[in-house]
Amino acid sequence: MENQEILDFANMVFSMEYGSIDFEQLYPKAYARECCHFPVHHTIEEGGKLKALLDVYPVTLKLQKDNRSIRAAYIGTVCVHPKHRGKGYLTELMQRAEQDARENGFDLLLLDGNRHRYRSYGFEQAGVKCNFSMRLSNLWHRCHELYTEEELCAPKYNFEEIDGESAYIPYLFSLYQRRAVTARTQEQFFPCLKSSLAATYAVLEGEKTAGYINLSADGKNILEFELEESAYIARMLCDFLEGMELDEVGLSVGIDEMQKINQLEGACAYYNLSTSHHMKLLRPERVLEFLVSWREAYDTRVINAEEIKKLWNALLVPDMEKISLLTTPRCFWEIQKGENSLLKGIPSEWLPLPFFLPDGDAF
Repeated sequence: MENQEILDFANMVFSMEYGSIDFEQLYPKAYARECCHFPVHHTIEEGGKLKALLDVYPVTLKLQKDNRSIRAAYIGTVCVHPKHRGKGYLTELMQRAEQDARENGFDLLLLDGNRHRYRSYGFEQAGVKCNFSMRLSNLWHRCHELYTEEELCAPKYNFEEIDGESAYIPYLFSLYQRRAVTARTQEQFFPCLKSSLAATYAVLEGEKTAGYINLSADGKNILEFELEESAYIARMLCDFLEGMELDEVGLSVGIDEMQKINQLEGACAYYNLSTSHHMKLLRPERVLEFLVSWREAYDTRVINAEEIKKLWNALLVPDMEKISLLTTPRCFWEIQKGENSLLKGIPSEWLPLPFFLPDGDAF
């Protein structure tokens, strides 16, 4: 079946529920013709007509510290024609996708979406993200605490919306690569930023390129950002909100982005923690080893990797629950049980293990 026919089906089904949808524009990294990175399509047909679809996009997660990597099969664009639901098509497609991923050496399956819908297929919540509400009034107050009046007498940063041909992209990609774990090549970098019709702005300090901001199509959320000098995050956000005439934006970062968290926490209106993705382990030992190494890449405290691995083997829960227990706020709740805790004797600062990918890496 041709890619365009598959895209037409996905657009039709999602548009019936969510209004007009064009996946080629919505997720260019996977579906734009010029990218040629089409995912693997798993389909079910009846009478020569497409009735159900599930796509899998390969993502290689790379630990910058030592080039360690794991391969994830990212599941997205899951859709069944409304008149053919209840026939078990989604179960069949999920089974096919998992079998294909196992046969092709993937280490885990990833997806986003409703937890209850996917838990029955062996997925558990994994990873913690910090969600901040950034208000212009709070940012200005923080700026007056951090910077001199001379520094605040005029905007420090200006912003230029960019496209895929921008000369800034190589440098912006180098800033992205400072993350502990990355999932994009330079070729994929800008198409990922364009996901969900987001707008990307280069952050400029005079004539110098200093970072980038990715703003959601509705202007309510900064989907991701990088700034060369983390000490000026509050100032940069203040200049951005003023320049875009915004009073407030939401912003999420992973728990491994400590420099960002330290700056955002002191300038936000409020923040909370939530889980990031849904994960199913295909090769549990490799994934656990990767997550422990990820933790060691940014945490200066002594983390006993061998003890965490022993804990994994000793936990009296299925593997699908172990990953949620060790990577989400569940670990904090569990430790509070004291003598009855599954994590009895484990120092609380060892957990949770990190897992977070920006919105642009999903589809």
